[in-house]
Amino acid sequence: MKSLEKKAIEQLISIIPNHPATRLLHISDSGKELSLELKKFAKIKDYEYLLNISNENFYEKVKDIYSDGSSCIVHKMKFEQRRYVNMAKQFDFLFVTATVPREIINEFLKKSHTHIKNAGNIIIFLPKNDLELKDIWWQSLEDNLFVAINNIDMFSNYEIIIAKKMHGWGK
Repeated sequence: MKSLEKKAIEQLISIIPNHPATRLLHISDSGKELSLELKKFAKIKDYEYLLNISNENFYEKVKDIYSDGSSCIVHKMKFEQRRYVNMAKQFDFLFVTATVPREIINEFLKKSHTHIKNAGNIIIFLPKNDLELKDIWWQSLEDNLFVAINNIDMFSNYEIIIAKKMHGWGK
């Protein structure tokens, strides 16, 4: 993952409301800037933060940084696994900075849908100016019952798509 601007990260994190017992899930494969800021934010607010890392080398490199007994838990994950979260918890926000293979985006969203609370948000980082990939994600979000899909342009190297899970919408 290319570097993220600290000020933009702070602006993004500011959308998280100040509600007790908020849970954050982050699926990553590289880059520490966002995960370290989310960890710090979760610790200050006493929120739960689960970091799932899909890249084994990156996981080995950073696992000790996050294992300090705070409100952050770090796990290895694979896109092929049946569920991305072992516990029966649902999260208010799912940040996706990992590169999800195009051929499994729909499957990824179906699995992710179960991990997000009703009215929870998914925030997906995409390479800037990749309109084809953006269209694939947008359509897949619609197909998987996410609503209020929006585009946010706040990082120099990434574009963000944010969508909301709504219960009872769709087919």
